[in-house]
Amino acid sequence: MKWCHSVSDIPKGPHYALLVQKTTYIPGDERSRTNPGHGYPASTEYSWDYIVFTGREEWEEEIKRRMSSLHGKEDKVALYVTPAAVSTIVNVEIK
Repeated sequence: MKWCHSVSDIPKGPHYALLVQKTTYIPGDERSRTNPGHGYPASTEYSWDYIVFTGREEWEEEIKRRMSSLHGKEDKVALYVTPAAVSTIVNVEIK
């Protein structure tokens, strides 16, 4: 099991993964409560953890473990991923 923190952490070939949604509550500052229009209001930010597995068995065991614990209440998506091959072509013309 490996948490991906950057694009380079994601395997280039087919792999098993979990997407786990995270929420972070950010309380507003005092100025936004006492002086509307100033400071910043409270907000909630959403992000995802991308977790990659070395094989199907490890992936299935982690899904079972999370479903049978407090993690079972998390928003998550179990995936088998085949990354797309993307290429860029640049044409330069002089007229």
